[in-house]
Parts: sequence; C-alpha cells; structure tokens
Amino acid sequence: MFDDFFFPYEKAKLWTRDMIVLSLSNFLLYASLYIMLPVLPLWIVQHWYCSYAEAGGAVAVFGLAMFLPGPFNSYLIDTFKRKSVCMMALAIFAAVSLLYPYVATIGLVALLRMMQGALFSVVTMTTGSTLVIDITATRRRTDANVAFTWFGRFGMAIGLALGVYIYPYWDITYVAYASAILGAGALLLIPMLNVAFRAPLRPALVSLDRFLLPRTFLPGVNMLMISFIFGIVIAHVYNELFYICILIGFVISVIMVRYLLLHVSCRSEVELGQAALGAGLLLLAFSNSLINSYMAALLLGIGIGVTASRFFIIMISLPMHCERGSGNNTYQLLWEVGLLGGLFFENVWTENHPDTIYWICLGICVLSLVMYEVLTHKWYYKRMEEKEQ
Repeated sequence: MFDDFFFPYEKAKLWTRDMIVLSLSNFLLYASLYIMLPVLPLWIVQHWYCSYAEAGGAVAVFGLAMFLPGPFNSYLIDTFKRKSVCMMALAIFAAVSLLYPYVATIGLVALLRMMQGALFSVVTMTTGSTLVIDITATRRRTDANVAFTWFGRFGMAIGLALGVYIYPYWDITYVAYASAILGAGALLLIPMLNVAFRAPLRPALVSLDRFLLPRTFLPGVNMLMISFIFGIVIAHVYNELFYICILIGFVISVIMVRYLLLHVSCRSEVELGQAALGAGLLLLAFSNSLINSYMAALLLGIGIGVTASRFFIIMISLPMHCERGSGNNTYQLLWEVGLLGGLFFENVWTENHPDTIYWICLGICVLSLVMYEVLTHKWYYKRMEEKEQ
C-alpha cells in the first residue's frame, strides 16, 4: 500500500541502472548457453562417430538436470546472500564451458551438460525469480519480469547465430572459449547491482517455493509445445542468417506486443502468434528457397515471440503475491525442457524421416492452439476470478 502511495505507477521507473545491468547480464548468460546448442550435437557426431540420437541425448540431459537444485532453491536464496549464490553458480557455469574440448568420452560431455543445467537453473532462479523483483518498484514487477525475459530471448538468438557462424571456420575450442567469455561477462555485471539488505531466514531445506508452482502447469504445458517446436528448428537449421532473422522477428514481436496489440485480447494475441508460427512452418515445409527460409524465420520469430510472451504473462499473473518467483521459475524450467526435448526429438526423428519434421511441428502448433482454445483460455480466467476473490 505504501509503495503504491509514494511510487505511483506513472512515476515508478522501470529502466533503472540496476534493471539495465541485470538485463544485460541475462542477455550474456543466454548467449553463453545457446552459442553451444547448435554446435554440440554436430561436434559429438563428428568427433566420436556416434548417432545423432546419442548426441541429442547427451545435450538434452541439461534440461533434466535443471530440476536437481529446485527443491533447495528457497533454502539457498533465503539462507545465503542472493548475489553471492548467483555469482558462484555463474562462475562455475562459465568455467565448465572451457572443459568441452578436452573431454575424452560422450559420457563426460553429458556430465558437463548436467553440471551446467543445474548451475543454469540456480542462476535463472536468483536473477529472474528473485533479483529482478528485489530491484524493481512493486507496481512495475510484471513489466520488469517481461522485459528481463525478453533480453534472454534476444541473447538466445544471438548465441545461436554466433555458434553456427564460428564453428565451421574454427572448431569447438573457439566456441567453448566464446561461451566462457560471454558467461564471464554476465558474471562481472552482477556485483554492480545494488540490492537492499535482507536478513537471512531459516526456511525448510526442501520445498516447492521458487521451484515449481502447480497452478501454472496448464499454460506451462501449452507454452512448452511452442519451445518444443523451437528446439526442433534449432536442431534442424544450420544457418546464422536464419537466426538473425528470428532475432529480427523477436524485435518486431516486442513492438507489436508493446504498441499494436496493447488493447487486443489475450485470446486474439495467442491466435495471431500461432498463425504467424504456423505460416513460417508451412513456408519451410513447402519451399527450399534460401530467401523463403529467411522469411519463414522472420515469421517464426514473430510467432514465438508473441505467443511465448503471452504465456509468460499468464504464468506470472496466476501466482499469489509471494508466489511470483515460483511462477517465473516454472516458466524457465518448462521452456528449457520443451526446447531441449524438441532438439532431442529432431536428432532421433530425422535420421529416418527428415522430410516430415516441419509437418510434425505444424501438428504440434495446431495442437497447442486447440489446447489453448478448449482448455487454457477459460481455465485462466476462471483462476484469475478465484484469485481476485
């Protein structure tokens, strides 16, 4: 109440120095992670002559490992200094990237991926679910969560483009060093944050707080289908300009959400995003032209950007006052699991059925839209009414 009185919405500043620093750190973190993603399966197959299914599995275990520290999130964040927890996890995450060129077996690659998955989970929990809330005025926290997440998406697209560009000209060593440098950049920004002191608490060692919020699972599964499609595309397309076009699509979707779709209903926004996503997939399925693939990437960026942004807002609107961090972390976990699940599926499926992959993506897109229209839309508004009561 007092925050609302002294810092009304129109006067509360979103882009403070701390918000800019934290958002840039998130951009570099995602660039550091995703620069390796399109490279690792190809390098594993070339280096150890294994199947793409085995390579995809070694890379995708990252998503499962993200759940390992989850039950201890609340204990970590309330017992120790939040910035310290974030910095330690980021430092180890960046250092692990340097080890990839020197491992001797595919099993060790999977182990490194698991380590990074667990560390990445801790970093995203401390930044997106905690620090971004701590440094933002109460009435701007939804805006801050959305803006912070967008910087991660931009970093994701830049990382994919960099990885695809670097690897053919050099080798995995340079990609790993670039990943470590980007991770170190994300780390160096964290000490610059000014976070208010909070007295340590004595939380339970194991809990779902800041880990998973069951109330958000239905829209979360809906969103997971979108990230699953994106994971398939990442594994299937190896062209840096394609990912630059996706980045441009992300930028266009931000402008659309911020200005053109400002007064459009949630339902119309999701339908528009799904239509753009479906159009991009159809263009990829029917045409082998390079120009058409760039147009498709632009549509994919717009579709994924608009749809994922809307589902994210739904997932952070559903939590009660003290559950925002849990809702945000649930989104992060389900996004990465869906994306890496799509990457693994593509590596398994295309060994035998390479020509049908975009049709499968289109089917998942239609299924996601049907699920939203039949279940998620009505369920969301019913939950919001219950929350207001």
